Amino acid sequence: MLTAVRLGAYVGVLGVVFGAAWGAGSLARPSVAPATPAAVTAEGPASAHTGMDMSPGTTEARAGTDGLAATAGGYTLVPATTALAAERSSDLTFAVAGPDGRPVTAFAPRADGSTLRLLVVRRDGAGLQVAHPEMAADGTWRAPLRLPTAGTWRILAEFTPEGGTPTVLGTDVFAPGDFTPLEFPVARAAQVAGYQVRIDGDLRAGAESAVFATVSLDGRAVTDLEPERGTFGDLVALRAGDLAYTPVTAQTRAEPGDRSGPGIAFTTTVPTEGIYRLFLRFRHAGEIHTVDFTVPTTGAATTTTGGAR
Repeated sequence: MLTAVRLGAYVGVLGVVFGAAWGAGSLARPSVAPATPAAVTAEGPASAHTGMDMSPGTTEARAGTDGLAATAGGYTLVPATTALAAERSSDLTFAVAGPDGRPVTAFAPRADGSTLRLLVVRRDGAGLQVAHPEMAADGTWRAPLRLPTAGTWRILAEFTPEGGTPTVLGTDVFAPGDFTPLEFPVARAAQVAGYQVRIDGDLRAGAESAVFATVSLDGRAVTDLEPERGTFGDLVALRAGDLAYTPVTAQTRAEPGDRSGPGIAFTTTVPTEGIYRLFLRFRHAGEIHTVDFTVPTTGAATTTTGGAR
């Protein structure tokens, strides 16, 4: 608990320093609201990972950890259906096939206490949803989803086969209908349900980067952020354009009953120069909130992008 409080206070000071830049970083832009997942409490490790490890200094993620392919390392993400109706609750059913072509049923637990984490995001980089589905005895996974719009949606599954290595596989599912892809201006500030959130820190390609989120509510610092799966915040980083997954590590462990804030510290190593979509999920007053940012690497051109179509 002491570690959480001290780190929260330290990042809180950073939040005050960076707060003067809030207006410059806050840009009005359309958004697609994600569905709020069911709350699950689990403890994490001393330094809780919200993704896979990637050693500082590497310029590309290890094969099979960026989610750009449906098959990697002998494992394949196999959705039972490839089309879902927009604005309607439905189940995404899928399996992970092993080298023998059969569904894998033995997985190592992830650091956040789950066995598999599922990320769902529209191909233009909008509307991230996060789910931790349960597996049936036959290796079938079922995740309840409600896609808010039509379009092409990217599915990313993070898991570690028992005795294997951390793996991220990706594939597309479709929601028939018309939609307009969004473009996202560079933005380090966002608002949701009265909360103001700012992201600070430089992203440097191929080098470990420190990233800090600062959370306020109605202009006042939030100092009682609640644990969610072993951390005070979950940051998802996806490269704009191809939605390549980039690992992020939360720097504070959160035990049940701990509180912290207003700052949340992370580290990440983005593999290439460019623009990244960052999604922060945090829990406060019993509710999970999601905000998104668009951040370029240091020195990268700050053009907007709507992602792959």
